[in-house]
Amino acid sequence: KRDIPPSLYEVPLRADGDDKVTAKWLGTIESLPRPSRQDVEFAPKTKDWHWQPVGMDISQDNRAAVILTYRAVYYYLRRPDQTWFEALNNKPIRIGLGNFKNAEAVAFADDRRTVMVTGENKHSLLLRIDLDLPVKEQYPTGVTIMSFNVQNLFDNVDDPGKDDKAYLPLAAKQNADHTEACNEIEVDSWRDECLYLDWSDAALDHKLDVLAATIQQVNGGQGADIVALQEVDNVAVLERLRKEHLDGLGYRPASLVEGAYTRGIDVAFLSKLPLEGEPQLHPLSIKEFPDRRGDTRGVLQADFRLPDGSVLTGFSVHFPAPYHPTPMRVAAYEHLAALRGALPDDYHAFAAGDFNTTSSEDAREDMLARYARPYWTVAHDLGCGDCQGTYYYGRDGTWSFLDMILFSPARGEKATAQIRADSVAISNGNPAQVSPDGTPQRYRSAERTGVSDHWPIVATIEMTGKQ
Repeated sequence: KRDIPPSLYEVPLRADGDDKVTAKWLGTIESLPRPSRQDVEFAPKTKDWHWQPVGMDISQDNRAAVILTYRAVYYYLRRPDQTWFEALNNKPIRIGLGNFKNAEAVAFADDRRTVMVTGENKHSLLLRIDLDLPVKEQYPTGVTIMSFNVQNLFDNVDDPGKDDKAYLPLAAKQNADHTEACNEIEVDSWRDECLYLDWSDAALDHKLDVLAATIQQVNGGQGADIVALQEVDNVAVLERLRKEHLDGLGYRPASLVEGAYTRGIDVAFLSKLPLEGEPQLHPLSIKEFPDRRGDTRGVLQADFRLPDGSVLTGFSVHFPAPYHPTPMRVAAYEHLAALRGALPDDYHAFAAGDFNTTSSEDAREDMLARYARPYWTVAHDLGCGDCQGTYYYGRDGTWSFLDMILFSPARGEKATAQIRADSVAISNGNPAQVSPDGTPQRYRSAERTGVSDHWPIVATIEMTGKQ
C-alpha cells in the first residue's frame, strides 16, 4: 500500500505442501488517486495517508471488487472477458467515507451491492454502504490506445516496387547495382545508410525486442488494447513482432493494407479486440499536388467490436512530412474529418498516429483549432499537462506533438464516451528510449541503441453504454 502507485500481486489460494510461496507481481493500479508531493511530505506530521489502500474484497459471484482507502471506497465491475488486473485499472465508482475515521477493513455482505467497512481498533464502528448501483443497466468499459511511430520497421528482404534498399543485410549490398542506386541519393546520411547499414537478422531482432519492451510499458506489462503504428514495412514484419516478441499478450493478427508510398512504410494496427469487417485503406489524393502522390500515405480504417457489441472505429494516420507545404496537411485533416463524418451515428471513432504538425506550424497556422478540435477531442488537451511533446527538433530546440490521439464519440444516445484525462501520457519509461539529453533516442542499428525518434502517446477511452 505504500507504493505510489500501489502494486497488485497474486498468490495461489492453496499452496502445495509446505513449500514457500512467492507472490507474483501483476503491475500497478493506476485507477486510484495519487497523492500530491505536499500530501506525501506532510503525512508523517498530519497522520493523514488518505490515498493508501488498506483493504480489498471480491464479491461472491466474482464480478465486483472494492478497494478501501482511508478516505473512500472504490467499487469496480469486471467484465467476463477481463482479468482482475484489467478490471482494477478501469475507472471505479468512488464512495466517500465522510467523517468515518481509521477505516482499515472492507468486505461485501450477501451481494455485490452491499459493502461493510470497519476499523482495526477495539469497539470500532461498523459502516454499511448500500450502493444500489444499476449494474444491470450499465456496462462500463475502457479501451487503451497507443500511437507509436516505430521509425523504419523494415524486414530485411528486398520487396519489388519499394525503395527499401537501405534495409538489407550488408552482404546483400555488395554489388555494383546497389552501389550505383545508393550513390544517386543526395542526402549524405541517407546515402551512407543505403551503402553501409547492416540490417542483419540480429539487428532486426533487436529492433523488434526494444519495440516490444516499449509497447509493454502500459497496462502493467500487458500493452495497450489497440496500438496504432506508423512506418511499418509490411504485415510480415509486424506479425513477427506480434508472434515472437508480444506472444501471450492477446494481440490478434495485425491489420495492414499496402499503400502507394514510395518508401513502402505503411500505417497499421495491433489490437486485442476483434475486427468488424476487413480493414480499409483510404488513399490521400491531393489534386493541388499531383506530383507528390508518392509522398502521401493513406488512412487505415479498422472497425473494432467492443464487448458490449458496439463498434469503435480506428484511423491510423501518417500525414505528409513537415517539409511538404502546409496545404498538404490541411488536406489530410479534411480527408480524416470526411471519413469520420461518413461513419454510422452509433460508431465511436478515434484517430491516432503521426500528424506531422509541428508546434511552430500550429502556432503560425492554428492547425489544431481549425482542423482538429472542431471534430475531435485532442487527448493531450485533456491530460499530460507536463508533457513537452513526442518529438524533438534538435536544430531549433523545439518540442512538438507530432503524434496525437483524437477521439469522437458516437453521435447517438445509446452510449456516452470520453477520454479519461488522467490516462493521457507519454510512454517513455524504457531507458532505451531516452537520449542523454532527455530527448527521444532514435534507433541506431550498429550501436544497438535507441528505439525510435518518436515517443508513443497513450490514452484510455471510457464508455458506458446501455444494455
